[in-house]
Amino acid sequence: MAAIGTATPAAAEPVRLDVSEAVSGIDERSGRAVVDFILTTAGREAFARFTTAHVGRRIDIRVDGRTLLRPVVSEPVHGGVGRIPVDSLDDGRVLARRLGREGARLEVEAVAE
Repeated sequence: MAAIGTATPAAAEPVRLDVSEAVSGIDERSGRAVVDFILTTAGREAFARFTTAHVGRRIDIRVDGRTLLRPVVSEPVHGGVGRIPVDSLDDGRVLARRLGREGARLEVEAVAE
């Protein structure tokens, strides 16, 4: 997954991203459990706009209101796919099911500096 950050100092409103598919698995290089997800067309476009506007900024990536990652955006992300590291395959299965259900909330938000 490409890294995610705007030059604006204040945090923006959270952006909800709709997920079309999520699967759990093992990262081949690290051996760590992960969840790979694919965004819907609308989600991909929203994520691309968001990451373009926030290059160089730290952001929160949340699922159902819980922050899972806090990366810095190093470049715009246009592909609409992502990867979330998790502690175990069981955790990955649970997260993939949550992301795959209707109404799941995958949100991104710029962190206030």
